[in-house]
Amino acid sequence: VGGASFELATRFDEVEAFDFSESFVNGAKHMQQNGFMSYMLKIEGDVSAKVSAILEKKITKEVRKRASFFTGDACKLEDIVQERNLGTFDAVLLSNLLCRLSDPIACLGALRSIVNTGGVVLILTPYTWLEEFTPKCNWIGGHRDKAGNPVQSQVRLRELMEGLGFIQIHLEQVPLIIREHQRKYQYIVSEATGWRKK
Repeated sequence: VGGASFELATRFDEVEAFDFSESFVNGAKHMQQNGFMSYMLKIEGDVSAKVSAILEKKITKEVRKRASFFTGDACKLEDIVQERNLGTFDAVLLSNLLCRLSDPIACLGALRSIVNTGGVVLILTPYTWLEEFTPKCNWIGGHRDKAGNPVQSQVRLRELMEGLGFIQIHLEQVPLIIREHQRKYQYIVSEATGWRKK
């Protein structure tokens, strides 16, 4: 939600963006309305500084109007699309989401019905499977099968997407950094896979 959605709005007529986190959605709406947002940036311990995030000049008011933001559960993607009467899509972005869902296969399964023929899906994920987000029985990889063989997320994702009628058109490793405070950062490498619906 937010930055990626505004960037997509520079290329698409309409962008429907949602997140499970109401605060993320509220932040995106604030950026949409104002073009900037002030927040407290942690320096260390209890010390913070007020800073502002500012949209790039190319993200004009007209571009920002093309995006709609709302809260929702990606495990219920098909229901969201029907309830909001959103129709079908030429492109879908799942950004660092898959391994944070309680039922990632439910989310992926909905793509078949909401993506237009020839449409694309871009999935970014670090495959960080944790039981606090996803019950182990729903992990698509990062575990061993009944015979004790490792199940790789990348391989299983390919099997699932191909079974849904998509062909892989892109594969890339995408690094990102999450700042915790001025001296501590998380370095993450998400795998980006692109898929085209047959």
